[in-house]
Amino acid sequence: MAENSIPIRTALMPLYYKNFHCIMGACQDNCCDDGWLIEFNKKDYLAIKRAPKSPELQALMAEGLSRLRERAHDTMYAELKVTPEGRCCFHGEDGLCRLQMECGEAVLPRVCKIFPRRIQYTLAAREYSLSPACEGVLAQLWDLPEGIDFWEEPLPEKDCERRIPKNPVAARFAEIRSLCIDVLQERTQELPRRLLLLGFLLQQLQKVDWETGAGVDAWLARGELLLHDQALAEELKKLPGNKAMFLTQNTRILVALILEQSMRKSLFRELWSSIMIFVPTEEGRTATFDIQRYEALEKKLEELPGLGEYFFENLMVNAAFYMAVPALDSPEDVWKSYVHLCSLYSLYRFAAVCGCAAEVSRERLFRVLVSVSRSILHNPTRRDRLRDELFKNDSATLAHMAILVNG
Repeated sequence: MAENSIPIRTALMPLYYKNFHCIMGACQDNCCDDGWLIEFNKKDYLAIKRAPKSPELQALMAEGLSRLRERAHDTMYAELKVTPEGRCCFHGEDGLCRLQMECGEAVLPRVCKIFPRRIQYTLAAREYSLSPACEGVLAQLWDLPEGIDFWEEPLPEKDCERRIPKNPVAARFAEIRSLCIDVLQERTQELPRRLLLLGFLLQQLQKVDWETGAGVDAWLARGELLLHDQALAEELKKLPGNKAMFLTQNTRILVALILEQSMRKSLFRELWSSIMIFVPTEEGRTATFDIQRYEALEKKLEELPGLGEYFFENLMVNAAFYMAVPALDSPEDVWKSYVHLCSLYSLYRFAAVCGCAAEVSRERLFRVLVSVSRSILHNPTRRDRLRDELFKNDSATLAHMAILVNG
């Protein structure tokens, strides 16, 4: 056993985690209709095969359950096929799972049982989080005006582990991440200012001694003081926004999603077209965004009944916990994880505003945010590529993050 390994003996989760339940047929954007790969191990495969079934379900299974024979080398043993429309073969028109209705929840593959939950070991605890790519999760965040609280409890002995930090700074992950969550929940400042304060602090964290961990205690103490430092808050307000650059960045992402996706292309095209105008040119016409139209839609979003700033705060706290921000493998990874967070917040706000062109409602807001989460948060390759483009274009600075979060 490594001397510097950290014992993990507790479970950590947001309080609302245990209250989550699938809303099934009431969901606007069911995860069974998203075109995702539904792959699972041999144990899950055998459980499905051996469960008693009606002739109708048996016939459906013969068409929909498939072995992954060409992938015998990995843990994925079989899959549930999806239709050309992206629907799971067992998903009925009523929004319910035929397999579960007939055979019970116990027979479902683990991937079906667990989404949108995520269970992972960090250097803080065995953490239980919920993805914002689920309408049921967003509904819980909507109903928490006081913000998100966390619950820690002992782990059963069988679930306890030891984790080895990659460096002395990473060994302080629990304290560092706790301060980051406190920053995101500091309601004396508007949420964009909190995100910028977080960026300022993470810049300072990059400068501590990563070989020995010296400076982390001072960083934590200074961070607690700066949470309520009005002078710093005023300085952060001076970081300028730029509506045109904000719209350029996010419309570029929407165009990329339109080109890459089949399942959500129509929604993203709708969001994109809500603020675009077409200007005649000698060659024909060109598309550009309408800033005044976007600002009018911003006012519509502000008028949505029941929507408070706390909802986006909860959304970002939930996302930061889900992604285990900040990443502490290296000083570079600290900043990459921060850029991820700011980019996600920027796209959330942008898409939420654009969605108001069709309808101003909680249901519409949730559908848009679920679509963004599934397209970005649940596609690490795409998410990393978009982040890396910011670094490539020298747009990953704190000043550019101010543009992204100020909108």
